[in-house]
Amino acid sequence: MKHVFMFFTIISFIVFINIAHSETLRVGISTNYAPVAFKYNGKIVGIEADLAQYIGDITGMTIKLIETPWDNLEDSLNQGKIDVVMSGVSITDERKERVDFTQSYMTIGQMVLIKADNIMNLSSKMAMYSAGKRFGSVNNTTGQKFVESEFLNSQISVFNTVELGIKALKSDEIDYFVHDAPTIWQYTVMPATQDKELFGLYEYMTDEPLAWVVKKGNKALLEKLNQALSTMQSKGFVNKTINRWIPLKIEVGQ
Repeated sequence: MKHVFMFFTIISFIVFINIAHSETLRVGISTNYAPVAFKYNGKIVGIEADLAQYIGDITGMTIKLIETPWDNLEDSLNQGKIDVVMSGVSITDERKERVDFTQSYMTIGQMVLIKADNIMNLSSKMAMYSAGKRFGSVNNTTGQKFVESEFLNSQISVFNTVELGIKALKSDEIDYFVHDAPTIWQYTVMPATQDKELFGLYEYMTDEPLAWVVKKGNKALLEKLNQALSTMQSKGFVNKTINRWIPLKIEVGQ
């Protein structure tokens, strides 16, 4: 019995050491992008928050969500304040020069939002591409880059948040607001957040894979995250999470 007691004591000690030294993954996340990442009743929720928890379950790491403004995410990563960015980041060649991306977990695109009472005048592509139209986008996003490169003969306004862009659209300061598809769905078709004053043009204007971001050269963490993502995809966790937060299927134009 003495040997059995010693055996269980040693096992308990090993388990305690493993728990005490479990690795913490500091996840930088911007909460202004529902349903990908946002706050509800003071808690960070959304697609990215759920996927982060799955990473913790698979790897055994302790997940710490660190709310960070969108424009500060990359600097926080490079300064060592966070380990990974999970905030609906699109993979672009420009960003790949500065940071490393995991494999993509979801593909989205830019969509266009207009006021519902402007459907007759502004919903066609001919109207959208005519000179003098007023476009809005959010600063430092692929939406801004798309608008500035695509609509050269238009007036372009850049906003710090989606909410400010929507406010400008509803007050007729701009004709079109361009942002990621989940944002457009949120304001036009999701029952809990639908705004009857707004109308979405459900055609992808771009094709953008989303992925998680790690500091340039952090191959060990990149490999660990890719392995976790592969497991999540094989078990259906990724699709389950996306369908939970975007429970709709919209046929978009070609």
